[in-house]
Amino acid sequence: MKKKYLTYAGVVAAALLVIMFAGILLSGPFSVFSTVTIDPIPDHAVGDLVIITGTTNLMAGTVLDLDIIAVSPAPNTKSPLGTVDAFIVRGGGMSNTWSGALDTSALPPGEYLVKAYWVNETVRSDLLATSRFRLTGTKPVPTGTPGTGDLQPPQIGINPPGTLWRGEKLLVTGTTSLPEGTELTYLIIQQSNASVFTVNPKTGDREVREGLTRSGVVNVLPGTGGVNRWSFAVDSTEFIPSEYFIIVTLESIKTERIGIQPPYDTAPLIVKEAILDNATLPVMDTSTCRHITIDAFPTRWADQTFTITGTTDLPPGTKLLVRVNPTEYDLTMNPEVKHFASSMSGAAGTVTVEKGIGDTGLWSMTLDKEKMDPDLRKYVVNISNSWIDNRTYETISGDTYCLKRLIPTSWSS
Repeated sequence: MKKKYLTYAGVVAAALLVIMFAGILLSGPFSVFSTVTIDPIPDHAVGDLVIITGTTNLMAGTVLDLDIIAVSPAPNTKSPLGTVDAFIVRGGGMSNTWSGALDTSALPPGEYLVKAYWVNETVRSDLLATSRFRLTGTKPVPTGTPGTGDLQPPQIGINPPGTLWRGEKLLVTGTTSLPEGTELTYLIIQQSNASVFTVNPKTGDREVREGLTRSGVVNVLPGTGGVNRWSFAVDSTEFIPSEYFIIVTLESIKTERIGIQPPYDTAPLIVKEAILDNATLPVMDTSTCRHITIDAFPTRWADQTFTITGTTDLPPGTKLLVRVNPTEYDLTMNPEVKHFASSMSGAAGTVTVEKGIGDTGLWSMTLDKEKMDPDLRKYVVNISNSWIDNRTYETISGDTYCLKRLIPTSWSS
């Protein structure tokens, strides 16, 4: 009788173990000890968007803090240069995955240490993992002094980021006439009150996720042609599918005056839900401006001249052909020759790619407002690696280009 009782007890214990093991498989990783690993981080050039990834047995939905510490050259302090939020998502098997995005535009070349901590509200764990990476490249030398004369107020421009699939990382960039080192504030604000309601089919837990507001401070970096640059990294893992609004302004602007008191610029950002059964996230279609980009145009030029700028991954010294052509023409009939004649304006010229931050090259072209017909305010800027044969004056088409419509809203003098 005792033996039979022990047999029943063994069967029950085994069943409980099976149920517990199945629960672990269904609910995600489980461990008595918190473990975090950091994937090897390859060398990057200064200015790159560095994606730091790894695995962990911590629950999906929690956050890691990644401290970025300079190792070489030796810093004056051991305090982190910055902290990156890394978001944990459900992985396969018995481990989850995490990732964080680091903007390296303001970091000097050297070796860096990444320290990973788990964060629970305001409590930080002990150090869980470390890794190192190296930044190469040099900071560019400013080729001009930003013009902030009496007639030209300071300006800030955002290159529209377009659409993201939730979970993607993005480097939001822009230009400004403010001097190098100026502190700018950025905000990412959800435009609607939309929220996402989900029910966990395994546990029955209900969760309401609302859109997030993100903010931070970045420094203005040197550019070219008197136009400086700025950037910051965005990790959309914790965003819900919705429309967002990006605002960039001076750090000194009071909170209640943001978006009202210049200088500032705004741009829309759309976040869509990722396709879960797709191994890789869809890539945004940027084929026509893949290797050359044109920065966002300011809405107003007060000076006699204005500068258009952009970036490229083509090497420094490359010649680029820039054409600014009107999209409308004023056609008139010449009664003597019975032919149509047209008045047109625009500009064309060759620019040389300059060294930028890391592997990013910079280009710029200055235009004279007086050469632009005030009645033809719609132009198209076309930049390419095409070139003109000096013997035949024939344009030899290149293999990459970028187009952007130029519509100044004010030509105030």
